[in-house]
Amino acid sequence: MNELSAISLTIFATVIGAFGSLYLKKGSANLHRTILKNFFKIIFNRELLFGIFLFLFSSVFYVWALKYARLSLVYPITSFSYIWVSLLSVKFLDENMNKYKWFGIILIITGVFLITR
Repeated sequence: MNELSAISLTIFATVIGAFGSLYLKKGSANLHRTILKNFFKIIFNRELLFGIFLFLFSSVFYVWALKYARLSLVYPITSFSYIWVSLLSVKFLDENMNKYKWFGIILIITGVFLITR
């Protein structure tokens, strides 16, 4: 496996992790303020459990990418998760994007491009 494949694995991991964040957010809507009630709500909350599963699943791809590429290459790419979470939040959670968020996304893409050179 080469570095390009590791980059692809990392991007894939960030997409899966972003979906994990989406499911954690959706599942958190049913939680209560008391810890004991939350414990049982978490155990039986499919959205929360699926979000946790997606995070674990994305970690497998991240570790696999680290095996074949430099940490200084792979780690900056994980910042793409901010992009995916922003876009998924607009699509599935009816959150808004303003010009500053779009500018931030452009900065992230530019920064990753510069750092991974």
